[in-house]
Amino acid sequence: MDFSYTESDEMVREAAREFVKKYVLPKRDKISYGNRIPDEIIKAAADAGFIGFNISQEYGGAGGSISQMSIIIEELAKGDVSMALPVYVLLVNGWPFMLQKYGSKEAKEEILPNIVKGRTFFGIGSTEPSGGSDVMSEKSRAVKNGEKWLASGEKVYISGVRESLELPGGGGFLTLLRTGDESLGSKAFTTFAFMIKDVHGKLNDKVSTTLFNNIAREGLSTGGFAFNDVEIDDKYRVGDVGKGFHIIMEGFNVARIYVAAACNGAATEALNMGIEHLKTRNLFGQPLGKQEGLQFELAELYGKLESSKLLTQRAAWLMDKVYFSNEKVPLSEQNKYVSLAKMTAPPMAHELITKVMVWHGALAYTKDTPLGAAQGGVMSYYIGAEGGINIMKLIIARELLGKEFLSYKSQ
Repeated sequence: MDFSYTESDEMVREAAREFVKKYVLPKRDKISYGNRIPDEIIKAAADAGFIGFNISQEYGGAGGSISQMSIIIEELAKGDVSMALPVYVLLVNGWPFMLQKYGSKEAKEEILPNIVKGRTFFGIGSTEPSGGSDVMSEKSRAVKNGEKWLASGEKVYISGVRESLELPGGGGFLTLLRTGDESLGSKAFTTFAFMIKDVHGKLNDKVSTTLFNNIAREGLSTGGFAFNDVEIDDKYRVGDVGKGFHIIMEGFNVARIYVAAACNGAATEALNMGIEHLKTRNLFGQPLGKQEGLQFELAELYGKLESSKLLTQRAAWLMDKVYFSNEKVPLSEQNKYVSLAKMTAPPMAHELITKVMVWHGALAYTKDTPLGAAQGGVMSYYIGAEGGINIMKLIIARELLGKEFLSYKSQ
């Protein structure tokens, strides 16, 4: 594996850094505490090609690689350490990528160009009130009725509900619905592009939405939506009937890489703030960084951060081989390295940010620094979004030992 970045990669990084400097840093505090991501930042991100970066040029995207998108996400997270903007951007890249691969021609032509323009949101809708990790127990259902499907159910803890309602081109979610009975196991599920507001700005009046009050990452909404006998045209079915579980799992393998990259970016910015504080904060007549105990902590944190970055880079490199080099990489290898990245980055980032907050003392317990927003932002990916840490451990163990060693029913 070549750990160097290409000239093209470095151009992408520099473009992302310039974007952060121009658009994100001046409004960091507004994004971090109590405000949605400003419309002008979303438009600027679309104009820069960061939204729909993974979408092919046929639909207006850049056709960029997983590795390059990871670079963009990491740089955005250095600017918005609250994780709102990087998570918004990773969602409207990872999940439209699955729509592009498996969706109908009509749905792709309708939805993807509007995502690329920043008019339409598109994320993931799989978690239900019963929980997100136990996908096989999800109850939301769709029944075929001629050329349409009748869907009923509820999804919760979904990122982007408010954005789907407020953007001019609406929004929706790659949504997992049960289309068969329990005896079919994982083949009982199908994925749909479920639009709660269509690209023409028309709300679905059979869908009700709710918003939650997050403790952090306030710039991007978290909510839910309930639906009863909603008609979904078959053109919005994504992939074959009965293949939805596997499509969702494939999408998570892309999204988890981006989540890890975002956590790495926020942690990098926090560590840089910590280093500056150790150099400039004087205590007992000398810089705080003169204390060996803090030097040891700094070294350990830096090692954990670099290890996490390398795992993320390895996972992105592996998935680029799958999607852009058409190489056959065993699914077990894909699952293993993606899960290693997702298992490592969020807890690493949370630990690092927390210790940097301790270095800062009382200042870190105020909104005069973005560290509190960063700690809360990465926590959303520590406790479960895009797969909980313990689920990542189970996936890794499954690939090392074999499915027969798992203690729960596996499909």
